[in-house]
Amino acid sequence: MTKVKHPKLQNPIEKQFNNVSRYHYYLYFLIFSSKIPTFWHVLNLIFLSPPIDYYCNVTDDAANSTKNICPCDEPVWDKSVFSETMQTKFGLYCESLWLVSFAQSMMFVGLLIGSLVFGLLSDRYGRLSMFSMSCLITAVSGCLVSAMPTAAAFTFMRHIEGIGTGGAIITSYVLCIEYTGVRHREVITALFHLPLNISHMTLPGISYLLRHCDEFQLALSIPLLFYVGMRWMVLESPKWLMDSDRIDDTVIAMEKLASYAGLPIENIRNQIEEYSAHHSTKSRRRIKIWHIFRHKKLALNFLYMSIIYFLCGMGYYGVTQYISKMSGNIHINVAISGLLLVPGTIAAIFLLQILNRRTFLMTTIFLSSLFMIFNVCIPMYYKWMRVVIACICNCFFFMSFIIVFLFGVELFPTSVRNSVLGILSVLARLGQIVAPYINALSENASGIVFGVLALSGTLVCYLLPETKDTELPSSLDDMKALSRKKIHLEEDVEVNQNVTTSSIVQ
Repeated sequence: MTKVKHPKLQNPIEKQFNNVSRYHYYLYFLIFSSKIPTFWHVLNLIFLSPPIDYYCNVTDDAANSTKNICPCDEPVWDKSVFSETMQTKFGLYCESLWLVSFAQSMMFVGLLIGSLVFGLLSDRYGRLSMFSMSCLITAVSGCLVSAMPTAAAFTFMRHIEGIGTGGAIITSYVLCIEYTGVRHREVITALFHLPLNISHMTLPGISYLLRHCDEFQLALSIPLLFYVGMRWMVLESPKWLMDSDRIDDTVIAMEKLASYAGLPIENIRNQIEEYSAHHSTKSRRRIKIWHIFRHKKLALNFLYMSIIYFLCGMGYYGVTQYISKMSGNIHINVAISGLLLVPGTIAAIFLLQILNRRTFLMTTIFLSSLFMIFNVCIPMYYKWMRVVIACICNCFFFMSFIIVFLFGVELFPTSVRNSVLGILSVLARLGQIVAPYINALSENASGIVFGVLALSGTLVCYLLPETKDTELPSSLDDMKALSRKKIHLEEDVEVNQNVTTSSIVQ
C-alpha cells in the first residue's frame, strides 16, 4: 500500500471521468473545433467594416485634398484592399458612420442576451440540445446577414447572430467541463481556449482571400451548420441528467461511456442510484438561481465573481482595442495580436495544475495591472516598446479569462451552473461594452483606468473560496462547504493496474 494525494471522489460520474477515454477525445475534438467558427462571429466586424477611405469631387490634381471630407454627396470608395464592406454596401460615411459602431454594439448586446437566455434554458432542457440550437441560430442568421438589403436589417440580423453565438459559447464550455474529471479539468479548460487563438489568427486569412463582405460572412457561417448535428452525435451531460433526477437516462449514458472505455458496467446503476439517494436529489432538483441570494456566503461569492467577470471582460477587450490602434496592414496586425495570446494559453495549461485557482487568478490580474501601469510610464516616442508591453498585459488578461471561466463553473451547483455562468457572462459583456468608452480617453488616461481597475480586482479575488481538486458541486450544501483555504484530501490507493482500473467505476 502506498499513500498518494488524490481528491477524494464520491460521485461515480466524476470517478469514471477521471480517466480520459476515446469517447472524450471524440467529444473534445467536436467541441474544440466548433469554437473556431463560433469565435469568427465575435470578431468578424473587424473585416466586415474595416477602416476604408473615400474621396469627394475627385480630380487628378487634388485627390488627397478631398479624402474623407464631410459633407460629401457622391463618395468614391478606395477599394484597393476590400472590394465591398458594410460602409460601401450601405453608403455609411459622415453623419451615418455611427451605424457601424451601433451594429457592433448590437452584436455585443446579442452576446449578452444569448449568454443569459441559453444559460437558463440549458439548465432546464439540457446542455446539448441548447448548444445545437445556438449553432443553428448563429449559422442561419450569419448567412442571412449577407443578404440584408439595408443597414437597419443588417444590424438586426447581427443582433440575432450575437444571441446564437453567446449561447454556443456558454453551453459548450459547461458541457465540456461536466464531461471532465477533477484530474484533467485544468488542462481541458486551458485547451478549450486554444481554438479561440486559432480563430483569431485564421480570420485575417479568410478575409485576405475573400475581400467581399458577403462572401466573407457566408464563409464564416456555413461551417457551423455541421455542429447543429451534435445533438445526435454525442451524449447529453450525465452530470446534468443525474442532478435533474433522470436516473435511467444517466445510467444508459454512463453504461455506453463505460463500454466505449472497456470498463465493467454491472455496478453502474447501483452506484448512481445510491449516490443520488444519499445526496438529497430532491433539494438539488428544486434549487433555483434566486436561492443563492438567501445565503450570505453564497451571495457574496456571486458578487465577487460578478465584479471579476466585469473587470476581465473590460480589461481583455479594452486592451485588445488599445493595441488595435497600431498602424500597418490590418490583416497582419490582427493575426499578430491573436498569435501573441498563444503563449499565455499554453502557460495556463501548466500553471493551472501547479497553482490554486484563487492564487492564479490574483496573479494574472495583478500582473495585467502592473504591465499596463508600466506601459503608461513609458514615454510616447518608444512606440514599439509600448506595444510590446501592452501585448504582455493583454496576454495576462486573457489568462485571467481562462481561469475565471473554470472558477465560475466550480463554484456553483449543476442545477444553476449555466444560469449563473450566463449572468456572469452578461457582466463580462457589459465590461466589453464599457471598454470603448474608456479607450475614447487619451492613451495614457485609458491605460491608467485599465490598470487601476485591474488592481482593485486583485483584492476581490482574495475573498473567494478555493475550488482546486474538488468535485463539481451538486447542491447548496456543497457550495457552503467550500473554504478559502485549499483542502488537502488523501486517499489510499494500491499501485496496481487491476485495482486502479476497477476503482474507476466502484
